[in-house]
Amino acid sequence: MKKIAIIGSGISGLSCAQLLHKHYDVTVFEKNNYIGGHTATVDVEVAGINYALDTGFIVFNDRTYPYFEKLLQRIGVERQPTEMSFSVHNEQTGFEYNGHTFASLFAQKRNIFRPRFWRLLSDIMRFNKLCKSLHSEDNFQPGETLGQLLDSHNFNDFFRYHYILPMGAAIWSTSIKE
Repeated sequence: MKKIAIIGSGISGLSCAQLLHKHYDVTVFEKNNYIGGHTATVDVEVAGINYALDTGFIVFNDRTYPYFEKLLQRIGVERQPTEMSFSVHNEQTGFEYNGHTFASLFAQKRNIFRPRFWRLLSDIMRFNKLCKSLHSEDNFQPGETLGQLLDSHNFNDFFRYHYILPMGAAIWSTSIKE
């Protein structure tokens, strides 16, 4: 049997190991003292009931992960429908919003009267439209950083610190600084 080494026991590594183990001698190498990468599951007890909570693999849908979904079915892991939203809270300024519904967008009522907030909403829509346009035209500049893209299209620091950086941090399960 051929030998295969898989580096990392995150979702990709474990999926590969599962799919290849019947036909190959698979060895998985992991630098952490646990498996799962940032998809680590922790056991929590609330009101006498035990829950296994996923701390990293938060976004899961059949459109984005059809093969992962098939793998879960194959190994007997059930799924449960849920909702997901995005919220920002700036501890230094107290500014916050949540993008789940119109009501949650203005949960901090004073945002209704903040021109900066309305500009942020406008910039979010402009950014999304810009990225869709660049993608459809295959017009991204090779090697251009996100910061350079934001600079070249005049996105301000408020947009960066209250939308794009928190969004990136949320997607990659990290801090804004990282």
